[in-house]
Amino acid sequence: MIINLKTQKDGVWFPFFYSKIDPSNLEITYGDPIEGGPRMKIRNPIALFKERTEKRKTETQFVLNKKTRAMDKVVSEVELTAKQKKEENEDFVDFVIQEVEGFKLDGKIIKGTREEKTGMMELPVISMFVARCIELLQESGTEEEAVETKNSLTGSSSRTIKPDPG
Repeated sequence: MIINLKTQKDGVWFPFFYSKIDPSNLEITYGDPIEGGPRMKIRNPIALFKERTEKRKTETQFVLNKKTRAMDKVVSEVELTAKQKKEENEDFVDFVIQEVEGFKLDGKIIKGTREEKTGMMELPVISMFVARCIELLQESGTEEEAVETKNSLTGSSSRTIKPDPG
């Protein structure tokens, strides 16, 4: 399955599946999707990461390079406070999980509010599911980029060019 991540901002529905960690080798095993069971609409977090990177505050220092004896410019991100880190994590969860269907938390049906999403992510089975869904989206994006690159290198195109009759 190849997904166009450039045009797709609505996310992809994933049927829920369980996962477990094998204690002997620490490998994750993913179960089959639950047919007719709960599902989540997940989107790739790349756009969120790009936006955060652009808005992140930085600080610049000049540091002595002992080899060249010159002053090198070093730019680093300003460390976030605990409150800012928590807010960023909640923003991430709210951005990635767009919709939720068929999930219950503490016996109540989840409607998909920000608080419910962040509460769900505290459960390892849910966080492993979401992480795998993101991984699948990113893998499909890589496949698509490879196909687009191959097409541009070979000159093949899906467009049909018609000669001008006039």
